[in-house]
Amino acid sequence: MGQKSPPRRRQRRKMRWKRLFVPLLVVFVIVPVAGLGWGAFRLSTEVHAAKDSYHARNYSGLGASLKGISTTLGVMGDEAHLLGWMDLLPLVRGYYLNGMDLLTAGQKDVAVVAQVVPPVLSARATQGTSAKSAAVKAAISQAGLMMSRLAPNVLAANRSIQNMNDERMPGFLEKKGLQVHGLQSLSSTLVKLLPAMTGPRPILASLLGMPSPVRYMLIFQNSGELRATGGFMTAYADVPFKNGKLGKIKSQNLQMLDQQVTYRPSPPLIISYLPVSYWHLRDANTAIANLGAAVPDVPEAASNIYQFYDSIPGAVPVNGLVFMDTWLVDDLIGDVGGLNVPTLRGKTVHLTAQNANKEMEMMAEGQALPANLRKLFIGTMMRQLMHDVFHSHLSELLKVAATFSEALSHEHIMLYLNQPKAEHFVTTAGWAGAIPKTVPGDFTEVIDENLLGHKDNYWMHESYQVNISTNPSGAHLETVTIHWKLPALSVPKPPYLVVPYHSWVTVVAPVGSSLVSMTATTSGGNGAPGGIDSYIQATTDPTINKEEFGAHLNLPVRTAASQPPAVGTVITKFWLPKGVPIHRILLQKQPGLRAEPVSVTVNGQTQHITLNRDSWVKFPG
Repeated sequence: MGQKSPPRRRQRRKMRWKRLFVPLLVVFVIVPVAGLGWGAFRLSTEVHAAKDSYHARNYSGLGASLKGISTTLGVMGDEAHLLGWMDLLPLVRGYYLNGMDLLTAGQKDVAVVAQVVPPVLSARATQGTSAKSAAVKAAISQAGLMMSRLAPNVLAANRSIQNMNDERMPGFLEKKGLQVHGLQSLSSTLVKLLPAMTGPRPILASLLGMPSPVRYMLIFQNSGELRATGGFMTAYADVPFKNGKLGKIKSQNLQMLDQQVTYRPSPPLIISYLPVSYWHLRDANTAIANLGAAVPDVPEAASNIYQFYDSIPGAVPVNGLVFMDTWLVDDLIGDVGGLNVPTLRGKTVHLTAQNANKEMEMMAEGQALPANLRKLFIGTMMRQLMHDVFHSHLSELLKVAATFSEALSHEHIMLYLNQPKAEHFVTTAGWAGAIPKTVPGDFTEVIDENLLGHKDNYWMHESYQVNISTNPSGAHLETVTIHWKLPALSVPKPPYLVVPYHSWVTVVAPVGSSLVSMTATTSGGNGAPGGIDSYIQATTDPTINKEEFGAHLNLPVRTAASQPPAVGTVITKFWLPKGVPIHRILLQKQPGLRAEPVSVTVNGQTQHITLNRDSWVKFPG
C-alpha cells in the first residue's frame, strides 16, 4: 500500500499560515529594521555635514543639515512604531520605549535648534562693526520671538526625556554620551532656560555677549576645605564672551590677585585667631559676624568679593561671578578623559577624576615650593581643562553638557550676575546659591567652615538629624544634631592632607527662632579633648532674614593612622517662632558637599533622605 498523503485541509492551513507570516515578518520586522539602519546611516552623514558646515561658517548649510537630522529622526520614529510589538516583550520593552522617547525628543529639540540658532550665527558672521551689531540685534529679537512660539515643543521633548528608564540604554549609546540621567538633567536645564531665551530681548543673549561683549570671573573653590559657598577660593579665571563666542580663558592663583587688593579691613571674628592682620579676598566667603552678615550665601559673598576686587587699581570690570567647586572639576576631568598637567618640577602629572584631588594637593603642598609659586599649576590646570571641555568630541560634549546641568542643580556651580533681571532668573532657577529670604514652611541649613587650611573634608563623613517636637502649649522645639567622623587612615597619607579639624559651625533657622543651647561631645584621635568654644554666637541676619547659631568646633587631634577615628557631635536646640508650618521643611544643602545623609522627625514621624540638592521634606498634617 502506498503512503497516505496528509489531509488537504491541513495543507491549506499551513500554506495560509506561511502566506500570512511572511508579509507580517516583512512589514513588522524587516522593513522597520532596515529603515532604522538606513536612518542611522543618514543620521551619521547629516551630523558630519552639520559639523562641516559649522566649521566652514556655512550657517545656511548648517540649518539645512539640522532640518535633515530632525526629519530623519521623525522618519526613524515612524519606522520604530512598526516595532510596537516589542512593547509586549518584558526583556526588550524598556529599551524600545527609551528609543521611542529619544527619537521623539530628538526630533523636536533639533527642529527647534534648526530654526533658532543658524540665523543668529549667520548674523554674527556679518562683516562690519555697525552692520554686525544691527544684524545680531535683529536676529536675537527674531530668535527670542520664535522661541516663544516653539517653547511647547521643548516642553513636549522634555516630557519624553523624563519618561525614559535609567536602566534601559544600550551600551554603545552610553559611550556616545547618551546616559539617561544625564539627558534628563540636560533637558530639565533646557526647560529652566526657556524664560531666558524667549521674548524680543532674551536674557541669555546678553549673558553670552550679544551684541555687547561680556566677561566673567570664574572662581575655583576647593571643597576639601569647606566654606559657606563651597570651599576655599584658590584660583580664578577671566572668561570673556563676544557675540556668543567664548574667548581666550586666562587663569591664575587667587593669591596673586589678592596681592593687588588695597581694601584691607580687620579680619572677621571666626578667623581672627589666625596670624593675619587684615581680611583677605581669598577669605571673602567666610562668615563675617562682626561685619553685618553672619553667613555669606553667594550673593553676599559676591558683594564682599567686589569690595576687594574694585579696590584693585585698574581692575577690569566684570559682568558677574561663576563659582565652581572641586567636584565639578573632577567630573569634567573624567568627561574629557583626563588631563596631563606640567608642574614646576619638570614633571607631567596625569589627572583623572579619581586621583585629581590628592594629586593637586600634593602639587600645592608637597613640593616645598615658595608660597608665591606653590599654586601656579592651578592656573595651568584650569586653562587646559577649559580648553579641553570646549573642544571635545560630540560624545564628550554631551557628557560635559550633562555634567554642567547636574552641577547647577547640585550647587557645584553657582552664578552671580550683575544684571538684576539675569540675577532674578538664576535665583528662580535655583542656580544662584542664595538662601531664600521667605520660605512657606520651616527652614534648616547646616554650614561647616573648615578653617585650618587643609583638606580634611575629602575624607570627612558628615550627617545630621532634625527633630521637631511640639509641647502641650503648642510651641515647637527644633533639635539639630550634627555628626562628624574623620576616619583613621588605612593607608598613610601625607601629613598636610589631614590635620586637626577646626571648624566654624552654623545652623541657619527661620527668623524669630530663639536659641536654647548649643553643646558638643567628641572622642577618638590621640585622646586629646575636643569640643566647642565657650563663645556661642546667636545672630539675626537681616540680609537673608534668618537666625544663625554658630560656634567653633574642634575634633580630637589624630597624630597617627593607628589611632581611632576622630568623631564629634554638636547638638543645637532652639524654639521655632509661632506660625511656622512644621510639616513642610526646606533643607538647604551646603555647597561644596557631594551628599549628606539627613533624617527629619516631626512629632515621632521620620523620613530619611540623601541631601545632594535643596530638598523639601513634607509630612501629613
